[in-house]
Amino acid sequence: MKKIFTLVLITLLISCSSPLKKKFNEKTAEEDIKELKTKIDSTEMALLAVTMMRLKLQDEKLEEMTYAEILKKGKAWREEQEKIEAEKKELAAKALKLENERIKRLSESVLVTCYSKGFSTYDYQDYITYKFIVQNKSDKNIRAIKGSVTFTNLFDETIKSLSLVYDQPINSGSEATYNAQTDYNQFIDSDKALRNKDLEDMKVLWKPEKIIFEDGTILE
Repeated sequence: MKKIFTLVLITLLISCSSPLKKKFNEKTAEEDIKELKTKIDSTEMALLAVTMMRLKLQDEKLEEMTYAEILKKGKAWREEQEKIEAEKKELAAKALKLENERIKRLSESVLVTCYSKGFSTYDYQDYITYKFIVQNKSDKNIRAIKGSVTFTNLFDETIKSLSLVYDQPINSGSEATYNAQTDYNQFIDSDKALRNKDLEDMKVLWKPEKIIFEDGTILE
């Protein structure tokens, strides 16, 4: 019985002498930190340090807390941040899914691709020229479309994106060609890359934004 009592007493003394049980003190903080490094792992040590800084910036009175209490606050804050990050990722994934579904739905109605790219000079101004084909895949006549065309290299790295608006009627199941041009600036890297790369060495990505049908309905 005496041995058991001695063991319990020793355990209590060790527990009470744990540096985590000490209250924060600006004067002894440096020594306390050295001692804490031998008792807790580097991850908890980093969390403790960050939490002390954060609480101090929030004008919390660290002197009224033990290191264990500060660490507990840090863990609670970390869990809350992890929860927020998980919710943000879930929300972003949901938004991306909806956006992909929207693009798929619009792409099922109209498809745009570039089948020719060139270069011309007119009135001392240089232009990159394009020939697009617009296909109405829907069962209704189209009045106008709006979207963007992105040229990428074969590794899907963006070279240049262009806004595209076509406001000529396209009958259901029909196709139309559209000639367009953009100003060329020799000092802009994306312009130089687009001019110098052959069309067969690029991918052309169509991203529809809005379709207006002749019957007045809109898909977006």
